Order: sequence, then structure tokens, then C-alpha cells
Amino acid sequence: MSASKFKTTKHLHLIDMHPTMTNFSTVALIIAKSEPHIFLDKLSSEKRGVINFTLRDTKRHIANCKCWSSEASVHEYNAMLQMGDVVDIVGAKVMAITPPLLPSHNGFTENRYQPSGTLSCALVVNEGHGYLVKHSSDDQATLQALLQLCGQSHKALSTALKLRDVRCVMPGGEQRPAAFVDLFVAVATMPPVRELKRKQPRNGSTLLQCLELVVIDTSCASGMMLTLWHVNWIRRAQRWQAGKTLLHLIDVRVAHSQFHGCSVLSHASCTLIYENPEPTSPEAQALLAFAAKTPLNSFELCAQSDVENLPPAAEIQTQMTVRQIYARAEGELQDSTSEHFTAVLYAMVSKFDIDGLGTSINKKCKSCRRLIPSNRSECDNEHCQLEFSLEYSGARAEKFFNINIHLSDHTGTLVETRLSGGVANQLLGLNADAFELLSDRKKTELKWRFLLKHFEVKLLIKKPTPVRKNLTIIVVDMELTELEQIIQKLAAF
Repeated sequence: MSASKFKTTKHLHLIDMHPTMTNFSTVALIIAKSEPHIFLDKLSSEKRGVINFTLRDTKRHIANCKCWSSEASVHEYNAMLQMGDVVDIVGAKVMAITPPLLPSHNGFTENRYQPSGTLSCALVVNEGHGYLVKHSSDDQATLQALLQLCGQSHKALSTALKLRDVRCVMPGGEQRPAAFVDLFVAVATMPPVRELKRKQPRNGSTLLQCLELVVIDTSCASGMMLTLWHVNWIRRAQRWQAGKTLLHLIDVRVAHSQFHGCSVLSHASCTLIYENPEPTSPEAQALLAFAAKTPLNSFELCAQSDVENLPPAAEIQTQMTVRQIYARAEGELQDSTSEHFTAVLYAMVSKFDIDGLGTSINKKCKSCRRLIPSNRSECDNEHCQLEFSLEYSGARAEKFFNINIHLSDHTGTLVETRLSGGVANQLLGLNADAFELLSDRKKTELKWRFLLKHFEVKLLIKKPTPVRKNLTIIVVDMELTELEQIIQKLAAF
């Protein structure tokens, strides 16, 4: 690809496309890309591939460009060209497409396999007849003009639906098909990326990455889960900040999740995402103000935080049994108006495994405060890595107690209870770092200060929600109590 070839190439605009063109060239911004699809060509018995890039060159004009090539060339395109790059498309064929799929009267669209363009044509690049390459860095005027489109949505923010509306899309559960909707949301949580194993290797790898975050808007403070499977968007999401990053989701998939028991959002092959669009608009300002007032730590699991915002122990007065706690949290005594409640429980500690094989200590990043997986020594968030490299010289992770204990009374056993953070430090008389330095004998002695002893335990119970699937029970305070006192309490109760 010589420099002289670029000089003699006439670049047109996407709006100039016509189905009779077979040698179309343009300069555009990549706003989305698919993952490479590799297949066996039956005619040549060779592996070939295809990858789709979604392009725009103005705020209104968006088109897709499919690249068909050898397996090696498709992987080269995937590695070389990223979302946010300005590229030259040279020698493409223009194809007519059916009119863009319009939303139905209720705002939902049917399934699609690539983002919806705003024009009636698309581009096809075939190996040997055309190619894509990054635009020359010498042409700063063109680069800056196109890069300004990164944060500009091609749809009005005011046309987005509300989370409150899409949570009720499928009252019949998973029996109804998925829908695709436009939403304007704020990021509420940024959990670590999960790695799952594929049943069948893909592109030589058996690992599959998944990011499950929670998004909110002014209609739904409790939020909805948004799942990202696309490796490029997972990488970009590492720059997002809870309570500060706004997303305009175009054609995001909403469907009932049997696992979560509710409607969840997920990035699909037809989804476009605009990050922090129109930050000075009334819609963006209102959403930012709402996110600032929403307690974002309420979305975090106990294991992911230091449990800093607990209610005062003196204010917890309502006595309950194990059976009553379960009934109010998940059973016949549920109150849908509140997501949490407190209780005083008189019980025996029937499990306190701090000297065994179970995990009783977790790590969190000192910068973003997120939980760090046990197989990693520090946070892999790009912003945290940059902050540590520029401004920080100490430890990058902080250890904290997160001990699962069982509490038993005459009605049953509470198995979800966790003794965490500062409460654990106070009760045990040391922090997590000091605990790890203890000998096995000292750890066992510490365990028996609690195991099979009776306590008055003050608890915060967080009910399962669409974004926090499991019941969470947090120890606010524990006080050693004689059995005779417990009998008196139970008799009076």
C-alpha cells in the first residue's frame, strides 16, 4: 500500500454511496466492530474470514463495511483497527440494503446481526480488490473532525426509553422473545472481569471474558444488569467510572434471564454504545445529578466492599429468630417496599472457619476499591495502573476480612452471614495482615473464642434483588452472651 496510491485515490462521503459503485473510497471513523468469524471455504478448502466495521463520517451518516478475506488478513484487520480509529476504505463495493429496521409502536425492535445504518447502502471489501488502513496522521484536520464524532450520538437522548419501562417488557418471563431498545443510563458499578471456560475453543482460546455491571437511570434507582461479552467493549469499559460515566445504548438487548430471575440487558452484535454523549445537555445533567445522589455502594456485594455504611448498632432493636429472618427476607413475610432490614439474633456460632481451607480474607484495590480476584495480586483496571505508576509507591491492594459464619438457634441455621471489614477487625482484635502472620495454632485458638459460643448478634439483612441475586447478611455487632440470658430472652420473646 504505497503513499502514491493514497494521493491518487478520490475519497467520497458515505452519503455519496450508490449501488452501482465498485471502487468506492472514503475516510470514516470506526464506531463499532464485530469479532472475526472464521469459516471453511468449501470451494477452496481453505479457511477464510469476515469482520464487520460500523463507520460514520458525519453525525447523521452511518454505514457498515464487511471485509471478506483470508483468515490471516481478517485477524490482521482485527488487531490493527480498533473502535475510535479513523480509517481509509479503499476500493470497496457498494451494496444496496433493505431500509433500516424501524422501531415498532412501543419502541422495541426485532433481532438484527449488525448495527443499523442510517443509509440505504453498505460497503463490502474483498481481498485483492480493496482494503482498510489507518488514516495518515499527517492529515490532522480530517482526523480531528472525525474524532469529534466519538461522543456524539446519532439519536436524540430524549427518545431513549426508561429502565422502568423495559423491566416490565416480559411479564411472562423467558417465554417471550428478546427485544432491542434504546436507553440512556449511568454506570453504577464496575466489578472485575470474569473469565469463563468455553466448551469449544474459539480462535485458539478456551477462555471467554464477561463483564456484568449495573446501570441506573432516573426511573430506576435499583438498576439493571448490563452484560458485556465483546472483548473490545470489555477493554474500553475499564475506563468507565461508577456514578460518572453515562452511556447511550442503541439497540441493546433486553431479555429475561432464568439465572437472575429478571430482565437483564446485554450488548449484542447490533448494539451501538456512545460514551458520555452531550455532557451539557439537560438529559445528561439530570442523570449525573441523579447518579450523584444514588448510594452506589448499595449495588456491591458484601465481599466487594469494606461495609463502611452500616447502621449504628444501638439502633438495631428488633429481635428475630433464624426462621423469621428467612421468612422476611425470602418467604411469606416479605415486604417489597424495602430491600433491607435489621435484626437482633440470639444464637450459637456453629461455623467459624478461619483456620481451614476456606477463604476468609479478600483483597480490594486501593484506588477504585473494587474486589481483586484471588488469582491476581493487583487491580488490572487501566486507570488504576496509570495512577499507581504516576502517583503511588506503596501497596496497591488492601486486605480485609470476609468470614462466612453460621448462626444457629432453636428454629434453624443462618448460613449466609458474613463478618467483614472493620467490624471483624474490632471483634478479632487484629486486622487481616496481622492475622496472616499468626501461626496455625494461634489461628485455631482465635477460632475457638467464637465457635460453639452464644452471642447477641446484630445483623443487616440485604434481600436478593435483580442485580444482587443472593441473600446477604452482614454482622454489625456481636456480644458474647451466657446461655441463661439467651433462654430468658427467648422466653420473653
